[in-house]
Amino acid sequence: MSISRLGQRTEGLDWLNAGAVCFNFNLRRTARAVTQYYDEVLKPSGIKVTQFTILMAIATRKDHTITEIARLAQVDRTTLTRSLKILQGDKLIEVKKAQPGNKRRVSITPLGIKRMKEVYPYWFKAQRSLAKALTPVKTRELRHLLGDVKNAAEELHAV
Repeated sequence: MSISRLGQRTEGLDWLNAGAVCFNFNLRRTARAVTQYYDEVLKPSGIKVTQFTILMAIATRKDHTITEIARLAQVDRTTLTRSLKILQGDKLIEVKKAQPGNKRRVSITPLGIKRMKEVYPYWFKAQRSLAKALTPVKTRELRHLLGDVKNAAEELHAV
């Protein structure tokens, strides 16, 4: 479709209102603000919150495939692979090729566990402060609502 035809089809639409009610736009904007807040609190630790959450996902079991981690953390494989390379370079995780097959297994190293223990107080401070700012009731409601939104999107995506 040409640009001129697109302009004719969309003329008269209220783009400002569409952006204001768009779930995707608002969730991404909120996620960026929350990530920036956590990164600021975690800054003295030298680890970004995205790295810390991936480490948390990896630490839930002895080893995972990259696909399992991507699914658990809800991260696309390309983004995850970049993050894993950084964590592997810092010797916080180990990536090994599984035998037999072509799958790579990821596990947290003792240094990774040590770093998580060092970062945890910063993460907990960010978590506690944000929960306190929201109030316990809103925090509980938000967790349930975010789970509902995720489940609904997954169900609709599977259709």
